[in-house]
Amino acid sequence: MIEPLLQSHLEPIAARHRRLRLARRLALCWVAAAFAGLLLIAAHRLAGLNALVALPVLVVAAGFTALWLRQRNESWQPDYPAIARTIETKHPELHALLVTAVEQRPDPQTSRLNYLQERVVLEAIAESQKHNWLDAVPALRLNLAQAAQTAAFLFLLAVLLGLYQAPQGKGLGKLANKLALRNSVEVTPGDANLERGSGLVVLAKFTGTVPGAVTLVVQPLNQPAQRIPLAKNFNDPVFGYSFPEVSREFTYRVEYGTQVTRDFKVTVFEYPRLERADAEIKFPDYTKLQPKVIRDTRRVSAVEGSKLDMAFHLNKPVKSAMLVGRDKSHVPLAVETNKAAATLKGFEFATSRVYELRLVDIDGRTNKVPAQFFVDVTKNRAPELKFAFPRGDQRVTPLQELGFQGEAWDDFGLVAHGMTYVVAGSEPRQLTFGTNAAPDEKRKFEHVLKFEDLAVEPDELVSYYLWADDVGPDGEVRRTTSDLFFAEVRPFEEIFKPGEAGGGGQQQGQGQGNQAQKLAELQKQIMTATWNVQRNQPAGLKTAPAGKKFINN
Repeated sequence: MIEPLLQSHLEPIAARHRRLRLARRLALCWVAAAFAGLLLIAAHRLAGLNALVALPVLVVAAGFTALWLRQRNESWQPDYPAIARTIETKHPELHALLVTAVEQRPDPQTSRLNYLQERVVLEAIAESQKHNWLDAVPALRLNLAQAAQTAAFLFLLAVLLGLYQAPQGKGLGKLANKLALRNSVEVTPGDANLERGSGLVVLAKFTGTVPGAVTLVVQPLNQPAQRIPLAKNFNDPVFGYSFPEVSREFTYRVEYGTQVTRDFKVTVFEYPRLERADAEIKFPDYTKLQPKVIRDTRRVSAVEGSKLDMAFHLNKPVKSAMLVGRDKSHVPLAVETNKAAATLKGFEFATSRVYELRLVDIDGRTNKVPAQFFVDVTKNRAPELKFAFPRGDQRVTPLQELGFQGEAWDDFGLVAHGMTYVVAGSEPRQLTFGTNAAPDEKRKFEHVLKFEDLAVEPDELVSYYLWADDVGPDGEVRRTTSDLFFAEVRPFEEIFKPGEAGGGGQQQGQGQGNQAQKLAELQKQIMTATWNVQRNQPAGLKTAPAGKKFINN
């Protein structure tokens, strides 16, 4: 399928091919009918058959055959690639541009050409306005074919006259005069409906006597008429004029000598298209951000849960409009038949997507190149927590003091942040280091934990972790916790008894120490696994470690 606009510029050449094809076939038709008549005359003279009986049959058969050929010729579809190659042969300066343009095919899904394909087609059309491509079918060849058709037809008339004269012994001299062809003109494209801004070629083809001067009279709406002399292409009986760009409606007619054709009307239309898009973003309450208005944009970005209103300003009113995602999802837009606009209200930012704006006007035309819109959704991130010191598990004495340093951050601010520690067998104790941090603010903290105040014993474990509260996408407070760390309480010194027989007692003491260390490590693994299970639970199901309540210090 060839692009319609390019096809309209190749149609005059295709019309020449069609006329050449018809002339050749009609010439064969007349010759065949004439030879049939000669056979009938021979049969009359040799066998004495009545030729007048067969005369109406021959005339009707020739007429129906000619009519059938004309109908077949009208339905004949030109081979545009072959036509393009013929033009390229006559015009090597095209460098295969026309052949490439003819071979372009629209996308099967959108039924449209992409940008590069459209550029190739437009460049080929521009070349058609610079050069006369009608010489791809030389006028001499067409004239010879038409002359051959005329000669064949006259030959048939002569045979019919002889066939009629054979039984009656007289001729019909006046018949030739009555069959003389009158002058006529064919104007293409006649009435036309064009896209605004496209070109138009008007051709006037004459049959019979070719006038010396032909004028194109153009009558724009509510403006004075314009008279344009039409140019003739060598000996070809075709006069033409090219409008490089049609931006408004007008009527036109062709005048030659004292003859005037009827008025032809050229109307213009526009495909619907986007002129500008304005966006307004309303952020969730927890962000404490004011609504944001963005003018003339194709990309919007906001945190999940935000609401989007968009106003699409169009070049004309449309019947329907929608945003179509790459996953084939549809977002219908509100339109009004008397306004060149479409609106989107309350669209929620959920996932990042790319949409195309699909428009359909009241005549069923769709926008040629749908505008793309990018919706970027930013996730409401969980708070970030980290210990600057100490890092990893620690071994401490019952009288040691352990200093903690770290920081907490959240994209939309922290409700509160702190640390929780648990002495084995005791209630968890929660420390709050700060509240109401600003969005994107890093809160640093320091705290000293005195193990002497905790009354811990050697081989006991003290677990601790950081926590922070922020507001989640659902508007509820959510808690985020860090990894679970341990402080293992060790004795002030390791006591080893002197062993007998080569240090057996020392080995026994080491074995007991290793057993205690293995037991502590196993306890850590159990507590860490339990902690990770609790951290992975939904926010509403999380509890304090071991199901105990927090005690705030």
